[in-house]
Amino acid sequence: MLEKALQINREKTIFWSLLGAILICAGFYVFLINATIHNVVARQNLESEASSLTLSIGSKEFEYISKRNEVTKQLAYSMGFKDVEVKSFVNKNSDASVAFLSR
Repeated sequence: MLEKALQINREKTIFWSLLGAILICAGFYVFLINATIHNVVARQNLESEASSLTLSIGSKEFEYISKRNEVTKQLAYSMGFKDVEVKSFVNKNSDASVAFLSR
């Protein structure tokens, strides 16, 4: 009779231990699924932000090109720029020293 009581008690302990392990695994599984969903949403947000930044850069480049094409000599003269009379060039000699040549 004592053996049956110990055996029933052992079976209850094994049952509750396995049930606890299953619940811990299920909780960990739910946590990992939740983390995966959050990471996917964050990746999608970053991708949409990257594409909007790429479009912004493209529009800025187009604006730069259009502004660059509007610059003329008359505009430069009106802003105070003038032609250079003495031009200086940089030349690298064979002894690796730098010399300024004027023309």
